[in-house]
Amino acid sequence: MADFDRTIPPGGEGKITLKLNLKGFQGNVKKTATIFNNDPQKSRAVLTLQGMVKTLVELRPSGTVTFRGLAGQLPEQTITLIGTIQPFHIQNVETNLEDKISYQLATVEEGKQYTLKISNRLKQGNYGGFIKLTTDLAQKPQVVVRVIGYVEGEIAVKPQTILVGKLVSQQTLRLGKVLVVSNRDKPFQVTNLKFDDRLISVTPQPLPNNQGFSLEITPKLENVPPGGRQQTALTFETDLTPGEQYQVQVHVLNSADTAAPSLRKDNGANADTKAGADDDDEEVDEEEEDEPAGKKK
Repeated sequence: MADFDRTIPPGGEGKITLKLNLKGFQGNVKKTATIFNNDPQKSRAVLTLQGMVKTLVELRPSGTVTFRGLAGQLPEQTITLIGTIQPFHIQNVETNLEDKISYQLATVEEGKQYTLKISNRLKQGNYGGFIKLTTDLAQKPQVVVRVIGYVEGEIAVKPQTILVGKLVSQQTLRLGKVLVVSNRDKPFQVTNLKFDDRLISVTPQPLPNNQGFSLEITPKLENVPPGGRQQTALTFETDLTPGEQYQVQVHVLNSADTAAPSLRKDNGANADTKAGADDDDEEVDEEEEDEPAGKKK
């Protein structure tokens, strides 16, 4: 936040006051503020504020933990809490990620140092939340550790949302493709495939070299009124992860143009078939159908 004198007379002086909110910061901090003025010789100047923020409770290596990768291969992470000025004690620990992580608090030196060990429990998916520790310090009653997860399971599905049909007037019919691959290079079969056959038809096609399957989606626009839009879910399982259901949201659009459409393929992915859990769902609009890409090694 900045407060400053807007007008300075010739030969006079002005004052600029800068206030920094350092909540959540620790260690070295450097911030800049840019001054714009009507001086033709020097119309811009930069102020630099630099210092060391010493908190009552220091978190090492930082106050954020990130899990990224395959479930079962994510190592446990440790946060060390150190009292920097006066003794403190942790009275309570809570989290909003009970079903996604586990944690264990241990005392290294009573009143001075503690460790918080955090492990991922989720088999597949993304999450973000916190672990909140309550202390007996009046100036620092709570310490918050942020926890973020991008967890890949046995099976990768990309994209998880797709558009098919006739999107705008004069556009060709847009088909869909969803890639289903094993993140651990294990062979598998798609099972228990379910979808609304009034709106779409779905045909599993094996990818080369047993990489997985491409779910080919064809919209049925005769059941979607001109100018209408329908949403439906495509669900399936695999014999590699029995009982675990995967879902793809399919949006079927039919523009007001009722002329006979030609066919157009919408590739769900045109690059790596091994999709990371932190990738955003996307659709790649191709004029021609690409060959399925090879799996990353």
